[in-house]
Amino acid sequence: MKKWFVAQTQPGKETLAESHLLRQNFQIFLPLYCKTIRHARRTQEVLRPLFPGYIFVSLDLDKDQWRSINGTRGVSHLLTQEDHKPLPVPNEVVETLQKEQEEQGSIALGSLANAFKSGDTIRITEGAFAEHVGTIEGLSDKDRVQLLLRFMNRPLKITVPLTSLEKLD
Repeated sequence: MKKWFVAQTQPGKETLAESHLLRQNFQIFLPLYCKTIRHARRTQEVLRPLFPGYIFVSLDLDKDQWRSINGTRGVSHLLTQEDHKPLPVPNEVVETLQKEQEEQGSIALGSLANAFKSGDTIRITEGAFAEHVGTIEGLSDKDRVQLLLRFMNRPLKITVPLTSLEKLD
């Protein structure tokens, strides 16, 4: 049975990893969001990875030759457990992200006037990581923050929109 796993990519090589994994007939998912860039008095909308440095890969560990992923151009390694088997991601997480991206072409991010500060303890209120509690590491983008949370007994650094956060006392 196929499950979703996470591959860590080399810095800035998400699309390279995506194309090489597709050539090897792996099913992959790279969630994207739309970012506005200003340069020389011009604004431009560009698609950026929602989770920089990571890509989702669907595998059947019994049938697929998953070890070849670690040697793929653009891929650093698959995230693994202590027994060196790939660490599965709940299917609901990926399906939620895929559904939103299919409907809108990219993951929608909102804007929020009141900012959080580093060290704040927060709860994620919506999206794939809803109800997880984490700590703000810092601001990542205009409308996003970097969080550190425990996911599957491992520390995980993620970037989420400000609109998906609720401050805990």
